[in-house]
Amino acid sequence: MKHLRAIAPLAALLAAACASAPVNMKEPRRVVGTENNVRIDAEIIGDQLSPSASLPIKYDITNNRTTPIAVADLIPDSTYDPDTQMITVTLGAEVPGEELLPRLSLIAPGEKKSFSANAVVKLVMPGGPNPFMHYPNAMRLKLNFLSDLKPFMKLIDIPERAVRDPKLAAELFPKWVEGNESVYTNALPMRWSGTAMLEEAPADQPRRRTRRP
Repeated sequence: MKHLRAIAPLAALLAAACASAPVNMKEPRRVVGTENNVRIDAEIIGDQLSPSASLPIKYDITNNRTTPIAVADLIPDSTYDPDTQMITVTLGAEVPGEELLPRLSLIAPGEKKSFSANAVVKLVMPGGPNPFMHYPNAMRLKLNFLSDLKPFMKLIDIPERAVRDPKLAAELFPKWVEGNESVYTNALPMRWSGTAMLEEAPADQPRRRTRRP
């Protein structure tokens, strides 16, 4: 099953998630996911996808564990699976890259924190309409979080959005990949507006090192 990566402007890679008001539990376009005592509730604001879409998302993360967890609060990452026609927006997708390390937001045992972010889904237009192309018609969220926080204490609630430390990034990368856990939400139907088709990002475009289960 092939997943295609949406392309986001490089400058947006440092756009952090922001604190937000709690999710409206009566909102009909709400998604929810629970796994291993971690829960995410979210509102996806808007139901239309286009060749260059930016969808606001409000989400609450509830830690029902007896130990803290942490979430990287950089820009969400988007991928598209043409087999299911679903876009998956990953929150907390960042892992240490070549040099930059993201800030981690701590969520204590029994705590709920509210965030907001924009899911940037930029689609490439190679030509006219294609009747055989499977366009996106659904969206879900995936939350990545860390539970073993000892290796990452230097990044917990730091004031910077990211810090540059190539040596520490290289040291933390395998620990981050091994310690990452995920929660998926249910999917919401989306409407397609446009004629773009998704393509792989160009070979010369910078990529973040992200765990893909």
